[in-house]
Amino acid sequence: MKFLETKLHGYLDYSIGLLLLFMPSLFRLEAHTAQSLIFYIFGIFTIFLSLQTDYEAGIYKLLPMEAHIVIEILSGLFFALSPWIFGFAGKVFLPHLLFGSIAVFLALATKTQNSIFQRLF
Repeated sequence: MKFLETKLHGYLDYSIGLLLLFMPSLFRLEAHTAQSLIFYIFGIFTIFLSLQTDYEAGIYKLLPMEAHIVIEILSGLFFALSPWIFGFAGKVFLPHLLFGSIAVFLALATKTQNSIFQRLF
């Protein structure tokens, strides 16, 4: 199942992070509400996480790739469930569920160097 190289994962992180910043307008989400702010926060967080990660696309290389993967899985789950956590699932939930699921999938599909981590996921 692990088919994604860390270099491509890094490029996807930056691309998705930037894309998330434009999603509220593309999906016509209400401005200044949890449903749009979550996209902005998650987009900025994704870029920040990528900058800090020790992989080909990272700048500061402070965070091991294995930790990046765990953080990405947890934040993707939070993002996917955010419509129910913050109570706006009656208005919109599909974009959040979709992008949160994509984040979890990409994290689980990425090859890592740590064999103990690979056995867990």
